[in-house]
Amino acid sequence: MDALHAPLSHTASITASKIDPPTSIENDPVEIFQRAFWVRPTGSDKIVHAERREWKDANGIQKWQWFLVVEPSPALLKRLRDDNAFGLIPATAASPLADAPEWFVFNRNEVSMLKASQGKLQLIFSNDKHTLYATDSGHGFRAGAPESIKPAPPAAQAPLPGRLPSVHPPIPDSAQ
Repeated sequence: MDALHAPLSHTASITASKIDPPTSIENDPVEIFQRAFWVRPTGSDKIVHAERREWKDANGIQKWQWFLVVEPSPALLKRLRDDNAFGLIPATAASPLADAPEWFVFNRNEVSMLKASQGKLQLIFSNDKHTLYATDSGHGFRAGAPESIKPAPPAAQAPLPGRLPSVHPPIPDSAQ
């Protein structure tokens, strides 16, 4: 495999998979597409490859990662690239990917890219507009800070002697 067609971070992917394998791998292309792009694929969107990985423990999902290769419909291209549905910024190079599947390869000289400014979402469009490579990763929900222990309300105290009576005044009978 030549350098232009090698998966991104191939060495890192071998190392990462030996250290921290995912606890589950999902390959339902429609489900992954929908979770990735927040829409269901149309009949014109052809999902070529799809994979979602999750690392779970007793507290739930600790991290996740997905990869998609799609032959996008004109409507999907418009939504993702032209309308920029996710507010991404143009990029000159893809970020290094840890543990990308062997099918997630593209020629870096024949694509344009959009990336999240803060997150890891990357949309990589082939210049011939026939293939979209997409990936994202992140962490699961983190446990919130523990609630502070609220002090018990003070016990009821006997009213202190003072000028005011401790009972309400009588209410006059309105029937009179």
